[in-house]
Amino acid sequence: MVRNHWRLETPARVARRCARLFALVVLALAPRPAPALEPDKPFADRVATTWAVEQGLPQVSVLAITQDEAGFIWLGSQGGLSRFDGVHFTRYAQGDAIELGGHIQALLAESGGRRLWVGTSMGLLVREGGHFRSITPPEPARTLPVHALAWAGGRVLVAGPEGIYAVQDDRLVLHHPLRGPALSLLARDEGLWVGSVGQVLLVQEDQVRTLPLPASARTAQVTALAHAEGTVWAGTSHGLFEYRDGRWEAFDAEGGMAVEALHGDRDGNLWVSTGPGLDRIRAGRQVERVRGAPGTQRIRAIFEDRDGNLWLGSMTEGLTRVWDGWTRRLGAEAGLGDLLVWTIAPAPDGTVWVGHSAGVDMWDGKRFRRRVAGHRLPHPEAYTLLVEQDQAWIGTRNGAALYRNGRVQVPAVLAPLQGAQVNGIVRDRARRLWFATTHGLYLLDGGGKLVRYAEQDGLGDARVRLVHETRDGRVLLGTYGGLYEWREGRILPLGRDTGLADDTMVSTLAELDDGRWVLGGRAREDLKVYDGQRWHHLDTSRGVPANIAFHITTAHGHLWVAGMRGVYRIPLAELERALADPAHRVPAEMVINSGSDRPGGQLGRCCNGSGNARGLYRDGMIWLPTRDGVLLLDSTRPPQTGTVPQVRIERVHAGVRGWEPVQQGALELPLGERDLKFEFTVPSFQPTHVVRLRYRLHGYESQWRELDDPALRTATYTNLPPGKYTFEVADFARPTPLASAARLPVRIPPRMHETLAFQILLALLVGGAPYLGYRLLQARHERQRAELERLVQERTRDLQAANARLEAISFTDPLTGLHNRRYLSRQIPADLSFYERDAAYRAGNEVVAFALLDVDHFKPVNDTHGHAAGDRVLEQLAARLTGLVRKGDYVARWGGEEFLLVFRPLPRGSLAQIGQRLCSEIAARPFDLGNGMQHHLTASVGLIEYPLFPGAPRLLGWEQLVTLADRALYRAKACGRNTWVAYRPAPGAQPPPGMIGFEGDPGWLVESGLLEMFGAAGTLPRA
Repeated sequence: MVRNHWRLETPARVARRCARLFALVVLALAPRPAPALEPDKPFADRVATTWAVEQGLPQVSVLAITQDEAGFIWLGSQGGLSRFDGVHFTRYAQGDAIELGGHIQALLAESGGRRLWVGTSMGLLVREGGHFRSITPPEPARTLPVHALAWAGGRVLVAGPEGIYAVQDDRLVLHHPLRGPALSLLARDEGLWVGSVGQVLLVQEDQVRTLPLPASARTAQVTALAHAEGTVWAGTSHGLFEYRDGRWEAFDAEGGMAVEALHGDRDGNLWVSTGPGLDRIRAGRQVERVRGAPGTQRIRAIFEDRDGNLWLGSMTEGLTRVWDGWTRRLGAEAGLGDLLVWTIAPAPDGTVWVGHSAGVDMWDGKRFRRRVAGHRLPHPEAYTLLVEQDQAWIGTRNGAALYRNGRVQVPAVLAPLQGAQVNGIVRDRARRLWFATTHGLYLLDGGGKLVRYAEQDGLGDARVRLVHETRDGRVLLGTYGGLYEWREGRILPLGRDTGLADDTMVSTLAELDDGRWVLGGRAREDLKVYDGQRWHHLDTSRGVPANIAFHITTAHGHLWVAGMRGVYRIPLAELERALADPAHRVPAEMVINSGSDRPGGQLGRCCNGSGNARGLYRDGMIWLPTRDGVLLLDSTRPPQTGTVPQVRIERVHAGVRGWEPVQQGALELPLGERDLKFEFTVPSFQPTHVVRLRYRLHGYESQWRELDDPALRTATYTNLPPGKYTFEVADFARPTPLASAARLPVRIPPRMHETLAFQILLALLVGGAPYLGYRLLQARHERQRAELERLVQERTRDLQAANARLEAISFTDPLTGLHNRRYLSRQIPADLSFYERDAAYRAGNEVVAFALLDVDHFKPVNDTHGHAAGDRVLEQLAARLTGLVRKGDYVARWGGEEFLLVFRPLPRGSLAQIGQRLCSEIAARPFDLGNGMQHHLTASVGLIEYPLFPGAPRLLGWEQLVTLADRALYRAKACGRNTWVAYRPAPGAQPPPGMIGFEGDPGWLVESGLLEMFGAAGTLPRA
């Protein structure tokens, strides 16, 4: 046994042990915090967000992570220290402390205190009160590299080259020498675990135990320690070891590969980082191996924050936050035959049927099983489903079919449906079968008779989207031109006298438990609620996100709305309040964000199609069809809770001076300073909560101001009058924003001529001399004011120049040097307005052409040859595309390996020539991958002209045309790649009379037959 040089047994220490024991009892009885991550959820279904240098991270290698008392995340890297508030990184480097020039290897936020301890390769620092202070090493002439930090016994312990150190009076003192270096620390109730070379030491109250590793690992460096599943784990250069039954046992999770980081989360998972990726161990076995996921390679730091997020620090990929998210996706790995899913329907036996672009699959609870191949249907796309006992009705884009006993047939009675897109199939309580189609409503009665209803029967638009039978037996019809009711063979319009427009394009309809109807529409992308007397319209002005709803359901006290722009939810109680009070704003929460008009929610693709069977609620999960497989949304997920962070005012600038606000008292500015700049922030790492900061200078203004850019958390005021003000900033995304607001009183002293005493004296003194003196003083202040204004203008010019440089950077893709989406969003509308002055363009003889290009099979280049090779290909492709266009045309990187080419006006009908040339030029020459390797690549191209219809030049916006080009690109991929596909108006097609603009999904032009798709082989059948 080794004599303990570290701690002496004293009555005070005995008392502290008793206090700790009492605290453990209290902790055992207290409610546990929410789990960090769902234990059985695959990593691929979790949500990971990565920040690299491109997103503002000061240095890409993250070696240490911690969270301070205020909630900020602190990051140590090879290039200094940085603080992250969820939006902005604040960097601290050698100018703040000389030690920050080394590698930051360990971070520790003092428990219950305001100090941050920073262990570097050059020594130990502490940050307190906004300032850094160096801790003197035992030998001042020698630097002491800090390997690890721990908090134990009410003080900071340091792992160093010769053992364990403690801090006393801003000096490091060696409290427990070791024969080898201390490389890692783990503070537990049973003592302090110390990782060294070939061994782990357990320092307890009255002894130090040496716990050697197996003989095969006597030279292994123990670089990480963690506690999980009731035991201690050691990560070493020879692999992972578990302490079990008084000895270390090798855990062959990675074949003895070096472990670079360990973390045991609050849910009992052990996360193990090796070079290639990340492993998860649970219940004594490896349950998951993560390889190739963004942010999971070369991880050096793993940290769990107060909100349950898992943070990963990588040597090569920066910082990554991982959280459960709301969803799970079922795709090809689950057996799904095609990722473009249109419809989801329940079966009486408890299975779930899915219709997609290649037929119908069935989910048996574990995998998808093929039921009907697309080639057996009237059209490959199964667009809607009705699954009954021993049979299933399948609606396609070319009629309907019946699946029974393993066979597909088209009953003769359904022959009239051929050529129609079937949007919904419903069996009512009277056992009648209803078909909602683009050619009208079809009713198949119990006697086998098929009846069609169209315009001549009262429909304003024969295109029927859905059929809904209410609880009281009413049959409702949602169409492209309003809501109708079928009543004893008659078609009656609904809503004319209750607030629903006749031309409402109904995309979905749901009935709440209390009998109210909720309707989603395309035109205004709002929500409409019928309370039995009138329709209420809830749009963005009432707090509801814009969305073309495809599926609406209720679950766990919320109304869930899924559509083209994602999924949001509304508490049913808040919906009730909104219907009763027209001024009440609905606190809608984004859950899945697919391009919504507001931030927040989990980014992801959702949803697809409108009509019947566009979603399913089962066992707490909402099933939704998307263009990327089946999306399962967990409606039972509890709201993310945690400590509400306080908004902070961090610094105030006046002229060239700056102050950090004190806790109490007003900030009094120097005489003559009238320009103020406030810097503020709030740490927020709850992915579902998007901070919405507003500010005001109370006493100067009464209204709250929005930030021009959420990432720039500053407010500037110039030429303020004298007086007492209070600067306030609050997070208005909170239910009670002012409760966590930050406030700073500011006093601007008056100049002499602005004081009341001077004005009284001036009134009393009569005569030329006093008046002349006043005029001279006034002239002096006028000169000062002019000089101040000159200085402000000069600084404004400098700021404008800097902003111009920043704007140029923000409009440019850093890899290829091409323009990006942001540039096109600003430039194209101005260009189109300019082109409209040209006579040939106005006459429809010339058009602007959009070509969306995607590199075929690009992922294998990255996977096989590395991302550097992939980057070289993208750079060469950018140069090649730039050489193919004219001066004045645009080539922009649209995202990943996608590029958008915008051709200024050229003769209508040039798309085939453009598409063929792009495909040929890219395939003609190989790309240089570096190291003497070359690789041939091809590309698929989707094209479209603007405007589509000369008689309606503004029918669609350019973004909607890019959406159509994307659909054409998808078809080109489906046609075998290395080809092009384009959209053009069908022969003789014209938009509906009077329609000069449409803001919804442009896909209706295709579905209604106004557009046709063509390629190198001619006109293509509609998919």
